[in-house]
Amino acid sequence: MSWRTRSAALLLGCAALAPQAAMADIFLSGDYALTRGEEPGEYEFTAAVPETVASSSPLVWPDGCRQTGMTRHSAGGRAQFGFTLRCNRQFRPSDTIRTPWKVDGGRFVSNVLGVQVDRALSPESGAIVVPVGETAAGPRSLGALAAEFLDQGLWHILMGWDHLAFVLCLALLARGRQLVTLVSCFTLGHSISLGLAFFDVIRAPVPPVEAAIALSIVFMAREALVLARGGQVFSFPRQLTVISLFGLLHGLGFATALGELGVREGEKLASLAFFNLGVEIGQLLFVSAVLASLALLRTVSLAAPARTAALYGVGAVGSFWMFERVAGFVTA
Repeated sequence: MSWRTRSAALLLGCAALAPQAAMADIFLSGDYALTRGEEPGEYEFTAAVPETVASSSPLVWPDGCRQTGMTRHSAGGRAQFGFTLRCNRQFRPSDTIRTPWKVDGGRFVSNVLGVQVDRALSPESGAIVVPVGETAAGPRSLGALAAEFLDQGLWHILMGWDHLAFVLCLALLARGRQLVTLVSCFTLGHSISLGLAFFDVIRAPVPPVEAAIALSIVFMAREALVLARGGQVFSFPRQLTVISLFGLLHGLGFATALGELGVREGEKLASLAFFNLGVEIGQLLFVSAVLASLALLRTVSLAAPARTAALYGVGAVGSFWMFERVAGFVTA
């Protein structure tokens, strides 16, 4: 290994050991609920968010409402907040609660106004604004669903480090038409399993799936390294089969995020289609960025050492995630 490759691998290794690397698939979701209290004008607002973002910053309540109590406890890596409110008037349709926690999406449920509300939430300026005055979760237009779930799919892939690590291995494994075909088969695989899991046709426990996803990254990094060294001949049918199967596995990971967004029954098919499309757009943007970077590195004769260093780094990070996740569900 040349000094340039060793230097790049060392930098990637340091990045892999940074604290943020412990969070592989960092789709941060929040769950919010509003219920009536025991006294007239009293309400209970609850929120569950990841511990990593659970600051003690105050919430912004609707005009005419004040906080009279608060509890907090932790369970399963999530902070559970409970707030007691007293309001001197009925909620209006425009009333909201602004939360301080930086999450990627969430779900809000309520029945305090006589109609069951169950809807997905997207962040506004980095925070979730909960529409507590919404009297009914009426059907949304196709355009509204497209905007929301394209955005959710796009950001889930771009912020899902383990899925991006796998796609990076594909971009460093093949070129041209073969790369396009491999990425398409990966997309097809995760689209199938995402749909089956989302519609409850199949169910898989999340911790083992996440550990297996990390293992798939290690496997693909090794495959690309062995091929780069000439240790084996590139077998396109074999890679096609392996990557399609790994796509099925990654789709189960995507299903976890989509299932946490409060999709109503009549919106499932459209939300699934637009979420998948958002994921695919994100993948294509990422692959394009990787290929552009490699083309730039070729102009200074650094493409080969950068490819090797990146694969070593991705393999190391994937191994770390795998052991971390296995340890997590073994000790849970």
